[in-house]
Amino acid sequence: MRGGVLMYIVGLGLAMLLSRLGGGPEDLVTQASAAGWLMAILGLVLSVRESPADDGAAAAKRWVIVCQILGLIGLGLVTALTLDRVPAGDDGRTVVLVQIAAALLIGLSIVPLWTVDRVRAASPVVLSVSRVSDAGQGGLSLGLALALLFPVNHLASANNVRWDHSYFKTASPGEVTLATIANLDEPIQAWLFFPTTSDVTQEVRTYFDQIMHPNLEIQYVDQALETELAKDLRIQKNGAIALVRGTGDDKQVQRIRLGDELSKAERKLKKLDQDVSKALLKLATDPRQAYITVGHGEMYWKKSGDVLPARTIEGMKSELKRLNFKVSELGAAQGLASEVPEDAELVIVMGPTESFLEEELVALDEYRQRGGALWVAMDPGGEADLNPLLQPIGLSYDGSAMLVGTTNVWVATRRVTDRYNIFTNKTSTHPSVTTLSRNSKTRALLTPLAAPLKVLESAPHKVEITVRSLAEVWLDSVPNVRFDGAMEEKKGWPLSAAVSGGDADTEFRVLVTGDATWASDLVLPLSMGNQEFLRDGLSWLVDEPSQSGTVNSEADVKIRHTKGDDAWLFYGTTLVIPVALLGFGLLRVRSRRKDGER
Repeated sequence: MRGGVLMYIVGLGLAMLLSRLGGGPEDLVTQASAAGWLMAILGLVLSVRESPADDGAAAAKRWVIVCQILGLIGLGLVTALTLDRVPAGDDGRTVVLVQIAAALLIGLSIVPLWTVDRVRAASPVVLSVSRVSDAGQGGLSLGLALALLFPVNHLASANNVRWDHSYFKTASPGEVTLATIANLDEPIQAWLFFPTTSDVTQEVRTYFDQIMHPNLEIQYVDQALETELAKDLRIQKNGAIALVRGTGDDKQVQRIRLGDELSKAERKLKKLDQDVSKALLKLATDPRQAYITVGHGEMYWKKSGDVLPARTIEGMKSELKRLNFKVSELGAAQGLASEVPEDAELVIVMGPTESFLEEELVALDEYRQRGGALWVAMDPGGEADLNPLLQPIGLSYDGSAMLVGTTNVWVATRRVTDRYNIFTNKTSTHPSVTTLSRNSKTRALLTPLAAPLKVLESAPHKVEITVRSLAEVWLDSVPNVRFDGAMEEKKGWPLSAAVSGGDADTEFRVLVTGDATWASDLVLPLSMGNQEFLRDGLSWLVDEPSQSGTVNSEADVKIRHTKGDDAWLFYGTTLVIPVALLGFGLLRVRSRRKDGER
């Protein structure tokens, strides 16, 4: 490579590198890029001073000089961008256009310059004009192709549209996330610590591009380049999201760790919306206190002994915590026999099987009367009689017989008892079932082991039946899981009721459901309708409409098999399919032999 060309390329690269590493016009590194400029200009001068020996060398000289001039123009645009001499405009398009022009000019400079110089070095004695022209045009085409990668990359980044046909998919923003952001009283900053080269960055960008709201300021940064910011937000490495509310000593930070390798981040990306909505709710609202009663055979979140998933509510507790509730036990040992604690904003009674003390029922009723929020989920067949709590609000409950259906049921065991597992999409327009009502064509509430509620005549408060069974469901008065026409009736039975009353200072809200298994760890993960019913019910009870709606998740749903299903899978894969393949092979061989004999 000739001295003028070599000096030009080194100077061009040095000037661009120092401009990129510099921190602005006042930075010494940026100012040092003048040395690269000087080398590039000296390279051009040396190329101009060369004396060509023939027409081919003269053509090569013209190519070299034109390419060097184009490169210097491109370097000038880069320097103007570095020194903030390009007006950004309202939408920043001017800067983008200058960046694209600089990339095109430099790309069209370097590649033809190198190809022509290589041809000239390969033929030092005699050089034809046509060969120089072919080398220059070939380099020009290659340089144009490489330079076009820059505008294409910008367009792809600015218009982040993806087509994902694989099984993996990042969750999209749900209604809870969008409503929470829209109702913020001050903006929240989202610092996304992801390198630009990571596949996880594109997944995260796809999610946050769908949120775009003035209340959420989104910034993509690299932890290695923003060490002070990362230290302040306690981010140790890339692959994390920091949601920040406030400044200074009052600053609140919620962190979400994903990782910067797609293979490790896939599981968390499927539940990204759950994590983001949980973090936003913690920043947007103060923690609330929720109590769940214990000591009466209620469903509980801790799994111990032989407790089945149908009697645990770990998922319900997780949802309460996601909605920024502190969850505590409430029983006789915690003072329920005297009163409900003053800090209680929500009390939940989940499927008790044993009777409450009279004093405990009185304490719960007094809590309701002073403006409390109460959710009572019944358990048919249990000994607990909660009518002293329900009758003052205009309801009664008899769990001696359960509801049964033959269609629209959850087939869990392939036995006749599956008829207890009834689905329904019959909801009112009450706020506690807003999402179910809006999505009634695609969502349903699964209520295994449910018994109907009864609204008393002349109820003292406003009572609204929010969920009814389907019309083909009957009350199994004769416990044989079969419809006895003369003695039993098919209709839409009340499954859930919302009660409200009191004055402005003591307004209370109560939800009552004739089934508690719908919220169990056995059922809740299987039905999106049940999850939305829980979320909307909680948001209505505490009067937070923004917390109702959907939270999207692409997490895999666990597939449950009965013993019969497992047996069919085992014998089908180890016996039936191999025997069928062997039989097909024998028939094929036999038919070939017959054809050979013919």
